[in-house]
Amino acid sequence: MVATWDDSDPSSSEEESDEEVANISFMAIEEENEDEVNFTFDELQNAYENLFNEYENVCLKNKYLKKNAISMSKKLEILKNENSKYMNEIESLKSKNSFYMNEIEILNVSSKLSIDSMEENEKLKTKIDALKKYFFTFSNSSAKLDNLLGLQRCVFDKAGIGYEEMKNVKHFKNFFVKKNEPKIVCNYCGRLGHISTSCIFRNNLCFGKTRRIWVPKGIFVTNLQ
Repeated sequence: MVATWDDSDPSSSEEESDEEVANISFMAIEEENEDEVNFTFDELQNAYENLFNEYENVCLKNKYLKKNAISMSKKLEILKNENSKYMNEIESLKSKNSFYMNEIEILNVSSKLSIDSMEENEKLKTKIDALKKYFFTFSNSSAKLDNLLGLQRCVFDKAGIGYEEMKNVKHFKNFFVKKNEPKIVCNYCGRLGHISTSCIFRNNLCFGKTRRIWVPKGIFVTNLQ
């Protein structure tokens, strides 16, 4: 027959498990007793002093690192300010660059206009030279005409056709002389261009009628009655 779990005795199994637990705990206590190390007071004092020295060194390093961190933060602020300053300078330089580019464009346009004006000036100079030549030929021809008119003989000079040469012959440079008309003076108002019968001061009543008399020079007339 085969024995089952129900057929075994439960009390005997519990006793065996308790014995196993007791053995395991006893073995653990023995291992702890073997690992435990006993230090003397001097060794503990030396270890404490070493730890205290390390603590002081760590504190000094911490202070040094804090100072470095503060100085680095100050340097960082300075660099930020310088960066903002340089950015502002870059913006101002960009604005100046745009201004100078506009000035360059204006100068290019003005240079083009100056080149065009110089070309027009050259064209005008050539036209002026041509006109000078034309007027020179015209003035030269007019001078020649004056010479021809001055060299012509008088109508009474019949020398060369059986008569003797006239000695008292007046040669004129130009026969085309403007006619000198006599000047007309008004006897009433003394102005030029009209006579007393057509004088407005005499015929017009709004100017009033005046009478002129002759007096010697330097005498002022006070009583005209």
